[in-house]
Amino acid sequence: MTATRKIRLKYLYSPSGEANRPNEEVLSVYRDHGVIPKSSRSDNFNKTPENVERYLLVRPDDLVVNRMKAWQGSLGVSNYRGIVSGDYEVLRPVSESVSGRYMHYALRSRHMVGEYRVRSTGIRPSQWRLYWDQMGDIRIPLPSLEEQERIAAYLDRETAQIDTLITEQQRLVKMLRERRISVVRSAISGVGSGGSIGGSADWFGSLPQEWSAAPIRRHFNVILGKMLNANKDDAEGTEAPYLAAGSIQPENLLLDEPKTMAFTTPELDHYSLRAGDVVVVEGGAGYGRSHYLRHDLPGWGFQNHVARLRSSTGLVDGLFATFCLKACLASGHIEANNRTATIPSLSRDVLGAIRIPVPPISEQRQIAKYLDEQIVRIDTLIVESERLVELSQERRAALITAAVTGQIDVRRES
Repeated sequence: MTATRKIRLKYLYSPSGEANRPNEEVLSVYRDHGVIPKSSRSDNFNKTPENVERYLLVRPDDLVVNRMKAWQGSLGVSNYRGIVSGDYEVLRPVSESVSGRYMHYALRSRHMVGEYRVRSTGIRPSQWRLYWDQMGDIRIPLPSLEEQERIAAYLDRETAQIDTLITEQQRLVKMLRERRISVVRSAISGVGSGGSIGGSADWFGSLPQEWSAAPIRRHFNVILGKMLNANKDDAEGTEAPYLAAGSIQPENLLLDEPKTMAFTTPELDHYSLRAGDVVVVEGGAGYGRSHYLRHDLPGWGFQNHVARLRSSTGLVDGLFATFCLKACLASGHIEANNRTATIPSLSRDVLGAIRIPVPPISEQRQIAKYLDEQIVRIDTLIVESERLVELSQERRAALITAAVTGQIDVRRES
């Protein structure tokens, strides 16, 4: 291929301040999807204000940039007419030598996103902004218009195949997660054993005759962890690692690089973490997540946004109780108790009041062992599928970068 010239973006685009079009469709900018109608997604929780007169008009082939997230790749060339928040940058093409399809790929390539990161300003990532004064000076590879269209057509074809594979694997992961919950819920409620107790008031439905049901507090001592020290210099005790809410993930426990705070010797005993305990996230985005401790964590404590369940009667197995809590969270029961809360949380009292099935202890252990085996198999498939998605996404990004930087001769690939 002949050498490709590089042109500064300010010679290809110019900021547009066209506004006061309140009747146009509202658009959003996504890192993965580019510019699309906001109404086409169910995961955008940003509320559109009643007055959108200051929103900027977007025309097809305009470049729309989320100034706050450009360094993450949140920008794209629009195929739609509509309006976006005035906090975005709307850039209109001023050159007839650019293909919108090509620019969409090129502007979102790894190399260009790296440029946005370097040129964004702010004290910390959450405050970074990319302004046109800096962005306009970035040089972009710009082959002939014919070559741009050829590259775009090649990438359309190749990325469509990769996207199909990614979609299939993501659908499989969703099905496996649903299967995971179904297996757990069926087992902990004794499905197939015949039921007569329990009812619509309980999230788990009916249970076998020989089973009972009870609130968690009847069989476990429930305590919250230690409040984080506001001033480490004034805190008494010795620095020790603690289990934070973020350590408890849906399918595992993150213990690498733990944070520390001061605990006195009596506090470390009070906030100890032992094999057989159950830890539950009390507040924040992951509230309700739970994990069963299979081993002691000597010298560790836990923070106040984590609750610890420790058996008080020996009549309920900790692993069985953990599976019950996971099924309860998936059922929506915990969320239903937080619909009126400003900050979602699972307080000590609410957690202790959650009712769970209580089969004979020997049966609990059989069920827990069975679920352990089943979940390992399902989780192995989930990990494999997620890894394939990750590799496919990396392949997609590398392919785009290679094509727009001339590392692939698309004329030979066509």
